Amino acid sequence: MTQTKSNISQEEFYTVTQKEFWLKWTSKLMFTLISVKLWGLIACTWVSTYLLLHHQLVEIGQNAYELGITGGQWVTFNTTIWGLIFGMKEIFRVMEKKDRNDEKIIKADNKTKHEIAQINADTLKEDNKAKKEIAKINASTVNGSAAGAQPSYTAEGKEVVGDEPN
Repeated sequence: MTQTKSNISQEEFYTVTQKEFWLKWTSKLMFTLISVKLWGLIACTWVSTYLLLHHQLVEIGQNAYELGITGGQWVTFNTTIWGLIFGMKEIFRVMEKKDRNDEKIIKADNKTKHEIAQINADTLKEDNKAKKEIAKINASTVNGSAAGAQPSYTAEGKEVVGDEPN
């Protein structure tokens, strides 16, 4: 027995001799018997077969009317109805699988977005630290010149910074 983490897809394999096989088979049979699609197919097939078997040509005055359907009409009607119902079943099956795949892609995309947001938040913190340091340097420069400290210059006209020798 194989199960996925989300319990959406379960693949179970049993042999005919196992009790679980017959329980699953009975369950599937019961769900099929209460299916609206099944009763729709039975009703359409029964009515069309009845009309085929009781086909009559009735003449009223100069006009002739058909009561029932011909073999070609029976085939066309039944293959169309059965094809539509089973075709839609397959379309829904494919769409369900597509929805599961889309869900996986969305989860992966959300995880990637979360990781990018975390990187951006870390970068923003580093940028804020750098801005604070620049602001401190600017403030000390402004405060230093505001306090009346005169910069000193060498004979060549270069500013002396810190403890540089002249």
